[in-house]
Amino acid sequence: MGLRSAAIVLTLSLTAAMPGLAEDGTPLGPDDVTRELVGKVWTVELPNGVPAEETFRTDGTVKITGGLSDRGYWRLWEQGYCTQWYRMRKGAERCFTLDRTADGKIRVFKPDGEISMTILSTKPIE
Repeated sequence: MGLRSAAIVLTLSLTAAMPGLAEDGTPLGPDDVTRELVGKVWTVELPNGVPAEETFRTDGTVKITGGLSDRGYWRLWEQGYCTQWYRMRKGAERCFTLDRTADGKIRVFKPDGEISMTILSTKPIE
């Protein structure tokens, strides 16, 4: 197998192993999170299709209701944001990457590349 063939096989293998990167989307970083998501209520769809609402406050607190119900803390991360919930994951922090689809939805990815949620819309916190 030539070098070019090996590179193609490696690229296809990596793409298949990381579902979040296999589909087209524009990556979003911490500046995008600050500008578009902080201080907002998000209407989201969980991977199982259940709707939920997440409130991402400027003071670093977060709340989710709907398909899940918990409260906790969030912080910016160099590739997106991290959350730490009171009940979910037994309080362990997890960091997420994000991208924007062609139709304007924001997908939030777990570290393993699986979709954690899709943000359908946002509105300012009242």
